[in-house]
Amino acid sequence: MSLPTISVFGVIKRMEYKQTATGKALCKFQIECAEKNAKGEWTNLYLSGETWEKQADFVNSYFRDGSVAIVTGKLYTNVYEKQDGTKVYENKLLFPNVSFPPKERAEQPQAQQEQQPQHYRPKPEIVRETIPAPIDDLDSLPF
Repeated sequence: MSLPTISVFGVIKRMEYKQTATGKALCKFQIECAEKNAKGEWTNLYLSGETWEKQADFVNSYFRDGSVAIVTGKLYTNVYEKQDGTKVYENKLLFPNVSFPPKERAEQPQAQQEQQPQHYRPKPEIVRETIPAPIDDLDSLPF
């Protein structure tokens, strides 16, 4: 059985990059996801995660606090003991994949927008049925 995989589209917050004592790169950050509820109010979700080595260097080079990103990772539970002996269970995300979101069409230069093919979509015709006039003389019908 494998760990659950999750993909999230959101904004990077509280990014921290450092080198461990063994020289490995580590980048910790939160990703903020927002959604409007039925009342029209925003609901925010903050997920904490980390990346290691080359991916950590990539995130540190190309992303900052407030950058939009798509992250894919695995959910795991980190268990450790505090100094007073109590066990702590901490759910974390390990993000081996962090990527840029797709560019929107509005961000393309005007020349590129004009080169894109325009698809012709005819408007549907309105079909109006003609109502026949009432028949007064039933004897004139051929059947």
